[in-house]
This record gives sequence, C-alpha cells and structure tokens, in this order.
Amino acid sequence: MKRSRTTLLALILFIVTIWESNSSLANSETFTQCLTSNSDPKHPISSAVIFSGNSSYSSVLEAYIRNLRFNTSTTPKPLLIIAATHESHVQAAITCGRRHNLQMKIRSGGHDYDGLSYVTYSGKPFFVLDMFNLRSVDVDLASKTAWVQSGAILGEVYYYIWEKSKTLAYPAGICPTVGVGGHISGGGYGNIMRKYGLTVDNTIDARMVDVNGNILDRKMMGEDLYWAINGGGGGSFGVVLAYKINLVEVPENVTVFRVSRTLEQNATEIVHQWQQVASVLPDELFIRVVIDVVNGTVSSKKTVRASFVGMFLGDASTLLSILNRRLPELGLVRSDCTETSWIQSVLFWTNIRVGTPETVLLQRNQTVNYLKRKSDYVREPISRTGLESIWKKMIELEIPTMAFNPYGGMMGRVPSTATPFPYRAGNLWKIQYGANWREDRLTNRYMELTRELYRFMTPFVSKNPRQSYFNYRDVDLGINSHDGVVRSYVEGERYGKKYFNGNFERLVKIKTRVDSGNFFRNEQSIPVIARNTSNEISNNPNPNHLCFLFTIRTSLASPPTLGNVFIQCIIGFKPSNPCSPIQNFTYTPQNPKFLIILNNYVRNLRYFNNTTRKPIAIVAAADVTHIQATITCAKKLSLQLRIRSGGHDYDGLSYLSTVDFVVLDMFNLRSIEFGRKLDTAWVQSGATLGEIYYGVANKSNDLRGFPAGICPGLGAGGHFSGGGYGNMMRRYGLSIDNIIDAKIVDAKGRVLDRTSMGEDLFWALRGGGAASFCVVLAWKIKLVPVPEKVTVFNVEAVGKRGGVNTKELVVKWQEIADKIDNSLFIRLTLSTSNKTVKASFMGMFLGDSSRLLEIMTKEFPELGLNKTECIEMKWIESVLFWLSIPPGTAPTSVMLNRIPQKQIYLKRKSDYVQKPISRTGLDAIFKVLLENENVTMAWNPYGARMSEIPSTETAFPHRAGNKFKIQYAANWFVPGEEVAKECMSQTERVFEAMTPYVSKNPREAFLNYET
Repeated sequence: MKRSRTTLLALILFIVTIWESNSSLANSETFTQCLTSNSDPKHPISSAVIFSGNSSYSSVLEAYIRNLRFNTSTTPKPLLIIAATHESHVQAAITCGRRHNLQMKIRSGGHDYDGLSYVTYSGKPFFVLDMFNLRSVDVDLASKTAWVQSGAILGEVYYYIWEKSKTLAYPAGICPTVGVGGHISGGGYGNIMRKYGLTVDNTIDARMVDVNGNILDRKMMGEDLYWAINGGGGGSFGVVLAYKINLVEVPENVTVFRVSRTLEQNATEIVHQWQQVASVLPDELFIRVVIDVVNGTVSSKKTVRASFVGMFLGDASTLLSILNRRLPELGLVRSDCTETSWIQSVLFWTNIRVGTPETVLLQRNQTVNYLKRKSDYVREPISRTGLESIWKKMIELEIPTMAFNPYGGMMGRVPSTATPFPYRAGNLWKIQYGANWREDRLTNRYMELTRELYRFMTPFVSKNPRQSYFNYRDVDLGINSHDGVVRSYVEGERYGKKYFNGNFERLVKIKTRVDSGNFFRNEQSIPVIARNTSNEISNNPNPNHLCFLFTIRTSLASPPTLGNVFIQCIIGFKPSNPCSPIQNFTYTPQNPKFLIILNNYVRNLRYFNNTTRKPIAIVAAADVTHIQATITCAKKLSLQLRIRSGGHDYDGLSYLSTVDFVVLDMFNLRSIEFGRKLDTAWVQSGATLGEIYYGVANKSNDLRGFPAGICPGLGAGGHFSGGGYGNMMRRYGLSIDNIIDAKIVDAKGRVLDRTSMGEDLFWALRGGGAASFCVVLAWKIKLVPVPEKVTVFNVEAVGKRGGVNTKELVVKWQEIADKIDNSLFIRLTLSTSNKTVKASFMGMFLGDSSRLLEIMTKEFPELGLNKTECIEMKWIESVLFWLSIPPGTAPTSVMLNRIPQKQIYLKRKSDYVQKPISRTGLDAIFKVLLENENVTMAWNPYGARMSEIPSTETAFPHRAGNKFKIQYAANWFVPGEEVAKECMSQTERVFEAMTPYVSKNPREAFLNYET
C-alpha cells in the first residue's frame, strides 16, 4: 500500500512537471519549485502543499465541504490544495498560479452553497488556496476593535470577543462554522443587523494580497478597492488576509424565543400581521419566520407551520410589552422567553441547548447534508390570498422551506451605495429558500422542487432585477465561462445585476483596474471589461497547456481508447482554426466537465441516469472546422454522429444511441445577424428561440417577430428543421415557411448555401429533419411584422364556466378555432382537477383587447371572455406569458437564460384531428382522462395560413384538412421504474383511446415530437 501511494504521488508530480515543461515560461521551473522560491524560507510552504496522492488530501478537501452534492466520486477535484499557514504562502500561490496558468479557488469556510470555492464547473484544472489555518482573532478592548483573519470561523470570533468582554459583540451570521473571509466580504447578516447593520457596515480596515502578490492595507489599496471587498466578494479582487472589525455593544442579558403556529393555529393571520410590523419594530428586536410543511395534528393531512424565532437586545418584560402592543396575534407569553447572555444566544440560534459550555463554538465540524438554497427580496406585503396560495403550493411540494428575515432599522438607514451590498431601504424582508436531503438519488427531485417554489414566488418578490443575496450564491442565476471579455461580461451581468443591482458596474470597473487579466475568477465572479486586448491574451490561461495536462493524465491512466483515437483524429484534421483549437471544445468521459455539458441540454430526465449509454465524446463546436473535423473523423472510425442544437427532442435522439457514437453539440454556434432593413436575419443553429426573439424585438423596437415555438429554451436547429410551430402560425405559418436560405456542412465536409446545395436538398431540410441530410450551420429567416401591442388571455373551465359546461365549450371551440380571425390563436388544454376535467383556453391576438372582444363575442360568446381577463402587452412580453410567468414579474432578458432549463421526467406523443369530435366522443375522452390523470392534452388549432400553403411546399405535409394537432403530455418528478412505467402506460392508454377520433392511413404525427 505504501509503495502504491508513493508511485501515485510520483506519477502526479511527473504529470505536473510535464505540464509545467510545456508552459509558456522561458524557464523550466516546476509549480512546486515556483511555490518554494516565492515563499518565506522561514515559513516553508512544502508542508502546506497537499497533492491528490497525499494521505491527508481527502480529509483536508472534505473538511470544509458543507454540501454533499459536491462530495461525490464525479465531483471535479483540485490538482492540489495549498493550506496556507503564512501570508507568504498566499503570495506564492497567486504568483505561481498566474505564472503557470492554473486557476486558483479561494476557500475560507466552504459554506458557499454551490461550492464555487472548491469545485469547478468548467472542467479545467485548478487548485484550492485554503485559508483555514489563518484563523487568529486579535481583540483590542481599548478601541473596541478586532483584527480577524479570513480562515477564522464566526464561532471563534464570537468566543474570543466574549473572552475579553461580556458586553461586546459583532453583527454577523447565526451559524458558528461559517468562515469569516467569504461571510464578511459578501455582506454577512445576522440577528442584530436591524440594530447595527451588516458585517460590511462594521469593518474599518483590511489586509489583502493583490494580483501582483503585494500585501495591501486600506490606505495602500485605496477606497475604491476597499469598497469592493466589503460586500462585492473579496475573491474577485484578491485574497483577503484579515479584516479589522468594529465591535458593538450588547446588554449583559438578551431575550430569545421560538414559537410555532400552524394554519389551524391562525398562522396566516400572524404572518400577515408580521409583515406589517417586522421591519418597523424597535431596532433591538429581530423576528425571523421559518415556513415549512409538517403533519397536521387533527388528521393525516399536511399543514404549514410558521416558526417565529426572535432575539431582543433587552429583558423579557420589555419584549413582551412591545409584542403585546405591536404583534398581539403571536400570543407570546413569559414562558416562551429565555433571558441569557449574548454568547449563549448564539447557541440558541444554532439549536444548541442554552447552558452548554461556550467552548462548543470553537468546534469546526458539523453535520453535512445535500442541500440547495436560493434567495429573494420582498418589497411589498403579501395579501392574505397570496399567502394562502403560497401555503397551498408548499403543501403540494412538501419539501422546500422558506425563512423570512426582516429588514428595516439600520438596514434602511445605510445608503445602497455605501457598500456593494445594495438591498437596504425599501426591502421588507429577505427570503431564503432551502431544501436538505440525505441521499444522492433525491438530488434532481429536491433541486427541482426548490426551483418550482422559487418560480411560484415570482409575483410576490422584487422585480427588474429580481434581487438575490450574493452570500447565497446560486448557479441557477447564471454561470460565467470567462470565455473572452465580451461574453464574460454578458454572462456576468446576468447574475451580477441580481446580486449587486446598480453597484455592479462600479465593481466591474474596479475589477478591470486591479485584475485586468481576470486571474481571480470563479463561475460567479465579477467580470472585466475590455481595456487592452494584448493584456487579456497574455494574462489568460493558455487552454492548450491545460488540455495537455488532461491528455497526459488520460494516456498514463489507460491504453488508447476509441475516444482517444477520435480525439487524435480531430486534432490532426486540416484545415483547422488556430484561434479555436478543437481540443478545447471536446469532452470525453474522463473530462470532469463531460457530464455537465451532456446534462445541460438533456431536457428529459428519463435519459440522464447511470444506465443511459453515453457518447465517447462531445464536440461543442465553436467553428465550422470543428464540424468538418467531427464529420470526417466519425466517418473514418465508423462512429454514429448525433447532432444536438437544443436537446428538447422528447425521446433524446440527439444524444442517445445503442452503438458507439459522438455528439456534435451546436450550443456555442449561436450568433444572430440582422439584415440592414431588419426584415431578415441569419441565425446559427445553436441559438435558442429566446435569443432570437429577444434580439429581434430589441433591434426592431418591438415591431418585428418570428413565428416559432413558445418555449425560449428550444434550439433553433432542430426546431426549424422539423417544422416548428407557435402561436402566430395561423397568421404566418410555421418557422419553415419563413426560411429563405441556409448554410450547411454536408457528408463530404463541404459548406453549402441554398444555391450550391440545390432546391431539392433545401426543400428536404425544411420539415424533413435536417440531421438526416447534413449539419445546418445557420438559417436565414424572414421576420414578420407584429403590432405594438398584442392581447393575451388564459381562462379555465372546471365543470363549467359562466353556466356553460366544459364539454359544450370544447364542442364550440372545435367549431370556430380553425376558422376564426387568422390573427387569433386559441390553444385548448384538457387536464384533470379534483376528479373533474378542466379545460384551459389560452390565447393570443395580434391586436388590441377591444377588437379581440368583438371577435370573441361574435364567434365564441359561450366562453364569456371579458375585459379584465385580457392583458395587452408587447409581443416579446407575451412570450413570457405563454411560459406562465405573470406579467411584469420578470424582465424579457430572462429568456436569454439557457441553463438551468427545467428538467423533468416526461413522455410526449402527437396526433392530428380532421373532423370535430362528437359530444359522445368527448364524454369518452373525458372518462379516459379521469382514469389516467397524469396525462394532459393540448389541442393546437390550424386553419388560416396553415391551410393556404400546399402540403408539398415543404417536407412538412400537415396542412389543409387538419383542424387541430394534439400533444399528449405526461410529466413526473420522482425517479424509479414503477413511476415511469405507470406514467408511460397512462400516456399510451389515452393515445389508444383517441384512435377513433384522429387521422388514419396513416395516423399522422409531428416530427418535432419524435417518439
């Protein structure tokens, strides 16, 4: 065993040495030599450097992993850890990381919820600078200040302050194991923030190491940089060694309480009243509300519990007099209250018994779970009806919790620009969404449940931007690939504006000035803006060197595989683009980013599991030569080629196979170039519909659109080539009816346009599924005019609506939906609700609500559509409406978000209906839906332009003679064969029951719903 470890360590050192010898340095020093020569010889760095072969590597890495999602066998691991014990070790890490083009992650406590301080989402090699050994806390009672090193935990800070004084404290978080470095620099908060503000409101100096290895204090770094590291996240600008903090006064005894109320105990009314008073109570009083779902006491039904956890900087009598006057609904009594010292209150808030020795705060270990966290801010009280709808949703989801943390007090008096933390006056409280679990198999489900609650809360929280708390970093808001300055800024802006609002731009300018080469970076760091292109190139990591490391590691670990042979083939392909080496965009299963890339565009969780066959490689093409190389080498090695542009194909045919295969992923090819008159655009296949719609609307001042699907996450390539449809098809036809040219790469690797490919092939691409013929690089589309305002509506009939029963409404819809004005599209969705069939009528009219109501009153009076149910908006805003995002709750830029896209288990099928279904037939259909309640049907009306275009005009044949298309849908969220089998069977049963009512000889189906 000893020999094998020695061999492994030697192998790692050999790999690092080879990697170093291929770097751009003029000298040939190794990384370890660099560390030694750049640290203080009085404090040798050798013992602080821990390679992956070292016996202590796993224990050191895992000691500060607080989220089990990032402690799995597939989690990307650092090449090495530098557990710095001296400031010179930090200087050496920065100097050598830059010199050897190796990304550095900085960790002080590891509580960052999405693991950005010790995990990479890019797949590139990295090392961790771990600060846990730098943990001194030096308290100066005379000045009521303390110097606190970044590796200290809050428990240590609190304890050493308490050791010196029983009436001094520091306003920071309630969790003792949180590391100081990240907590302070991100704007840490706690239960005395209403009295004293945040951590960053109580710092007065700092010591940090900048990108050049210099140690700076506040005076030397200047006020701009000092401002940035006080709430903007220190890790974007340098490595903060220590903060000098102001200590604040607390009484000898404080009062704490924790009381819970369920819905049956008037929780709704208490929470409603809490909203009115929590932010305007005396500054000394902080009351958090934790909302979760528990078993009811009367029956087996679930109920919502609201737990009110409070701290008052004073005695119990004063607290009770305040709450009896301001929040009598809570019914707090003396026996609910505990008077104790401030240091013991820290234990109370951590669910440690009051009276436990204070030394427990020095313990760094804690129970670790799988978890997900998200955040929001609330600026207006939520109505009782709103609260009741939230409780209903939480009971439905059962798992996620919410913690409401009140603002006001000092939080409302500090200007929003005083620190990078912007959310001050005007915010009533912050929400933390949370889910914990203990088994890896539950991860996808619990993550999605948390996201679903977050989506549901959209109408109740801040808007433009939807605000988020930086210290609850959430990769759902966006990930920065740091792939070029412009793209990096665009990606960084998506999450940066949510975290920092109007302070984001100032942070970017400071970042660019102090770290123009972007050495200090992670997936949600502050980006730089372009200053000097040559600087950017010289300071950025050389991707060839990093890829070489992985090549060496793979080849040393195993003999050549089919994947390795494929890699060598594409690398050797000519012509190639030296500015975009194909190996930088190619991922094999050995690459830590492989599963991330594969999963990013898997929309059906049925096809993302351990038994699903994976490709031998993914080529995320960023250049036409990448496509040519992939086609050539796949042919040469007899590999099947799968082409993926968006991944929405319901049965996964773009990323699945039963034989060895390669995935050509088009997501990097996403440019959109508009014609001078803004009547056409060239759209690359990897662009999403959301990107197209957003670009078209912005360029045309909302006067142009494009007739395609309602889901912004769809990739253009597959959607267009299969005959994509949407809610303007009755006016303008399908996407393929508005395509006038294309650029492709054929099986011989030739790049062709419409003229050079010929009309036959161009015909086949439009509706015939281009992947059967070639790889489409881009489509030239014809943009269509849209009015300044469109009108949308969504009304439901459960049993009946306005005295008309559901069945009669469906009968009438069949009569008029394909004949009504061609500017009006009304989708009918049939589902079940409480053992009753529900009909949902969702419509869009290319015009104002007055004209729409005239048409509906004449053609479909039975529906009883009224003015209050109609919403006028811009066409681009209607895209969000069709996603069920309430109007005004999200900016249209949200449709630029590619990842995360909702992932669920699903099954889809399709049909076409050519004759109205009788009332007797509808009775039979309603009956089968009630028997198979997991299945819904969406009926999409045809007619108008869809009937005018000949069936042979494109490869898409379903035109005149069809009244509507049916989409059958079943979604589920729980993994397992039994659940999948039942949901799939229900879909098949409904599909079979529909046989008498749909097209025959053949039974027609929609190619884009391949099954």
